[in-house]
This record gives sequence, C-alpha cells and structure tokens, in this order.
Amino acid sequence: MPKLWKDTVAEHRRDVRAAILETAWALARERGVRGVTMGLVAERAGISRATLYKYFRGVDEMLVAGHAEHVAEHLAHLENLRDEARSAGAGLYAMLQGYARICFHRGSSVATDLHGLVHRGEEHQRHSADVTTLFAKAVRGAQECGQVRTDVAAEELAAFSIHALEAAGQASAARAVDRLVDLAAEALHLQVETAGPGPR
Repeated sequence: MPKLWKDTVAEHRRDVRAAILETAWALARERGVRGVTMGLVAERAGISRATLYKYFRGVDEMLVAGHAEHVAEHLAHLENLRDEARSAGAGLYAMLQGYARICFHRGSSVATDLHGLVHRGEEHQRHSADVTTLFAKAVRGAQECGQVRTDVAAEELAAFSIHALEAAGQASAARAVDRLVDLAAEALHLQVETAGPGPR
C-alpha cells in the first residue's frame, strides 16, 4: 500500500475515532452514562453501528478512552503553562491556576455517573500519578530557585496542592477558584510576587 494512502487511511481513522469520542461524551453529559447507547452514538456521529464496533466494544470503553485523551490534553496544557513562564515559581503558579480551572470546569460540566465511571481503576491511578509527577517536578524546580518552601518534600507539596485545588470542582464562581489558588500558593510559601498576581 502506498505511503500516501496509508497516511490518508490513518488520518481518516483518527478523525472517525475523535468524532466517536466527542459524540459519546456530549451524549453522556446530556443524558447520563446509562442514557447512551451504541446505536445513538453511531447515529449522532454519522456512522454505522458496524463501523462503531470496529473502534469500541461498548459505551463505557469509549467514555474511558475519551477521558484518557482529556487527561493527556490537560497534562500538555499544564506543561505548556510551566514552560512558557518567566521563572520556575511563575510556572508553578500558572499550573496551580490551570489545574484549578480544569477542576472547576469539570465540576460544572461532568455528570456524576460519568465522573464515577472514569475516575476509578488502574487507568485512573496512572492518570493521577502522572499529574502528581508533573506537579512534583514543578515544585522541585521552584524549590531549587528558592521560590517554594523546602521543609516539605516536593512530592508531598504536589499531592497537597492537587487535593486542595480539586475543591474548585465545587466552587460556585471563578473568584472562589482564584482564592483557592492563592491559598495553595500561600501554603507552599510560593513567592507569588514573582510568580503571578498573588493575593489582592
């Protein structure tokens, strides 16, 4: 098979898969997990059920796959925030803001049964470990620059920050999210005057 044809087929498959995952998540938010069927996903995505079954065996599988892609996108976004900042402390502060906003959006848009489905099992544990590792690296970098307390291990500070910011999922407004970020930054002794706007 010519390379151009292979590339075209692979691109088509990626597009179909992306359409399936987007459709499944939209339906789950609209109807709840148990309100989603393979037939409905196929209809909304504009494909046949036979085609759909070539990609996924069931609704739960595609929703978990969709969540995995969301996590990968979130990790890439947080890494970009860190890398684009002017200092290690600024990068960490930007990550705190970014993660809090992710949690806030998730809390306001994801149905309870969907949240329960994708936040369990070994894959979820791997996702959680990846997030903690990313934050620990950012904390360690800020510690090395003297912008974060060093009396607590980076891994512990990372875990604390993540759990504290997950409260943003229950926040009622963006201002509450900002306050959580500033509280986490204060607990880290993060030098917010060099890392971001900080408390007002």
